[in-house]
Amino acid sequence: MKKLLLFILTLTIVLSASAGFAIAASAEGEDFAWVLVDTYQFPVPEADSFTGSLKGSTAELQYAWPYGLGAYASKDYDNPTDMHAVYTWSTPPSTIRANETVTLKLEQTAISNKNGNYSIGFNPFFKLDSAELDLVSTTGGKVDGIITYADGTRAKYPGIGYNQDPQAQQSYTADAGLQFRDKGSAGSKCALYIGVSAGSPGLLGVRYTYEWKQIASASSAVQQTAGSQDLGKYSWAGEWDTNWGNTVLTQNGSTVTGTYTHDKGKINGTVYGNVIKGTWSESPSYSPPGDAGDMELTMSADGKSFTGKWRYGSEGSWGNWDGGKRITEVLPAPAVTAAPAAPTAPVAPTAPAVSAGSNAEVFESGSRIMWQPTAGLGYRLFRSTSQNILGISVTDFYITSTSYADVNVEPNTTYYYTVKPVLAEAKPFEGIEEKHGEAIATFTVTTGNKIYKPGSYKHFIMLKLDSPNMSVDGVTQEVDPGRSTSPMTISGRTMVPIRAVVEAMGGTVGWDGPTQKITLTARGNTVEMWMGKTEIKINGAGAKMDVAPASKNSRTFVPVRFAAENLNCKVDWINSTKEAVIVFEE
Repeated sequence: MKKLLLFILTLTIVLSASAGFAIAASAEGEDFAWVLVDTYQFPVPEADSFTGSLKGSTAELQYAWPYGLGAYASKDYDNPTDMHAVYTWSTPPSTIRANETVTLKLEQTAISNKNGNYSIGFNPFFKLDSAELDLVSTTGGKVDGIITYADGTRAKYPGIGYNQDPQAQQSYTADAGLQFRDKGSAGSKCALYIGVSAGSPGLLGVRYTYEWKQIASASSAVQQTAGSQDLGKYSWAGEWDTNWGNTVLTQNGSTVTGTYTHDKGKINGTVYGNVIKGTWSESPSYSPPGDAGDMELTMSADGKSFTGKWRYGSEGSWGNWDGGKRITEVLPAPAVTAAPAAPTAPVAPTAPAVSAGSNAEVFESGSRIMWQPTAGLGYRLFRSTSQNILGISVTDFYITSTSYADVNVEPNTTYYYTVKPVLAEAKPFEGIEEKHGEAIATFTVTTGNKIYKPGSYKHFIMLKLDSPNMSVDGVTQEVDPGRSTSPMTISGRTMVPIRAVVEAMGGTVGWDGPTQKITLTARGNTVEMWMGKTEIKINGAGAKMDVAPASKNSRTFVPVRFAAENLNCKVDWINSTKEAVIVFEE
């Protein structure tokens, strides 16, 4: 009997220890990380002579004080205050490990950099701090990010304007990095703050809030992902340019394999959404698990680059993977195969079609395309009537504007547009062609039933309300060089400094002081107007406008529609972007 009791007691202790071990193992298997739970865009500040916009991870800022006007107006006629730049940063990762280094790509596109001899400027920032702060608040636990230019120089003041870094006085691309917090308690929060300081008007930026919470462990993630076709928004396939040369990755189901040119090493990993976890080796003779290091890579939201960390073996210290940039076409993730839908009767289109989410718009004379700025000399806009063919460039020269009005199109036609940055000019005498980057935008546009004089070669002038720049056939130039003069609205009419428009189409503008008469001569027509009067003459015949020409800052403003249409041009108004497009034949 005693032996039986002793056996039962021993068995109970063993089972209890086993149960305790199982519980402990389960606890160790739990995986916690900082997880993105909220994104908040701060309101754009308002101030005189300052305009700003914030959309997603792109901020645009502009100061514009013409000579002799405003608190910060330049007293130097040749240097008016006109500072204009666009800042774009890559999206922070959705999941961040404790003490992980977070690196974002930061791009500055400098459009105009005239500070008017005043100590003003723009300055981008990247920091980690407590959650629920505003942009100007900080705590003692703040971590400032380090911004590094492409040449490896650490930035001190990485913006345009007074007392900023020399490297930042033009467009650039840089890395912004910081080390994230250590482990937290369940439910604790912190935030990344990214944006641009605009001086006295305030700051533009976004707060990305993270919470310390449990995520799927590696073992459960493998079980959940194995055999699944839901592989995230983009595939891990293609050729990548990394810090160690080229990396070629191939995704098959939930598995990614690859090689990189450093000693022909190998990569093996498993897909978890936009993250792969796996191993890497320095040479093909090394293989997991003994001679391979751990690796974790996170793909950017646009599928064009990745960042991550790696270490030698399972016990080594973690290092930062400088990341890679895809140098071949972005490949979509394999689609989930669905049962074929029942056939439906075709529906005739009722309106011109534009691809969802694109910055393209159809107007009477053609289509208007707009894209986000990126690093490079300019852009090539390719047009094709076949979705699988790149097509031809819409211009012989590269475009310097970030918008284009394609007016040389046919009615009721679907066009496929692709935008690529120009990285280097051609050198024909050396046999070197123009170098392009990968596509940064694609659009699908179907033109309307009526097109202004199809088949004839046409030019365009694009002006935007309150913008000192205009686009002439895709080339950006100042409306009124050195004076920051912009189109404006008077009594519902778009008024423009007419000299710039007429001269852009090869015409002339005359002025008679005693009679206050403006004479416009272009494209075979002569239009006469008088300051403060609504009467006009077109080739000697009397007519009338509803808004009279006006003078502002010693410049003459006239209604663009009345002036241009009476010079054998067509004027279209694009309401969504507040742009007037003047179209005229060769």
